[in-house]
Amino acid sequence: MQAPVSVFIVDDEEYAINTLTKLLDNFFDNVKIVGSAQNAIDAHKKIKELKPELVFLDIEMGKESGFDLLETFDEVDFQVVFLTAHEEYALKAIKFSAIDYIIKPARISELKLLFDKTSKSLNRRNQGKNIKHMFGNFLTPNKDEHKIALPITEGIEFKKVKTILYLTADGSYCHLHLESGETLIVSKNLKHFESILVEYGFFRIHNSTLINLKHVKKVGRSSGGYVVMENDKELSISKSRKEKFSRVLSI
Repeated sequence: MQAPVSVFIVDDEEYAINTLTKLLDNFFDNVKIVGSAQNAIDAHKKIKELKPELVFLDIEMGKESGFDLLETFDEVDFQVVFLTAHEEYALKAIKFSAIDYIIKPARISELKLLFDKTSKSLNRRNQGKNIKHMFGNFLTPNKDEHKIALPITEGIEFKKVKTILYLTADGSYCHLHLESGETLIVSKNLKHFESILVEYGFFRIHNSTLINLKHVKKVGRSSGGYVVMENDKELSISKSRKEKFSRVLSI
């Protein structure tokens, strides 16, 4: 029988800690809560001492943040699941870096999905790298240098956003087409990528297609409208998105 996952909870609200603790204790036999803390100083000390495998970490803790806590570790050798009450810019960065998160208050269904899809060995191996890239994106104002974490079958790949030509939907997966000619199959849907790539100049020209406007070579008006990308791939523009696309390009 597999040993339970050791869990530590960091949140400045005692009520939030107690609520999550009850959910995990009552509904998840494969989880063992080893401790909790309400501030970054206590959390750092206890995490170093208890060495949990997974840390549920609140993003906003008064004047502190979950990011402040992570920066106090030389190496993040535990898995992180961020807790957040709002869909804000920080959450976008978390999505960008393929780090797990839960919207507070946590629901049993969300926690079940989290534990069902989490491969402990895979996530712990990649966690430090993911967080390093997340901070790198925060600290680098030049968006051309920003990298996105892409969950693929073999693990996580990091690619510069500017090298992405376009993405095409395939159910709950995406085919991501790069400047190099490489195509990656990524285990996130198109809506996920649209929510974080719009500010990088991406536009959804079709229900199944999200393009990088910087890599459009030609816009055609025949056959209802289409674009030709820099790799000479022709992609259709849906009728419902044609007018907005024209406004974006000012044509």
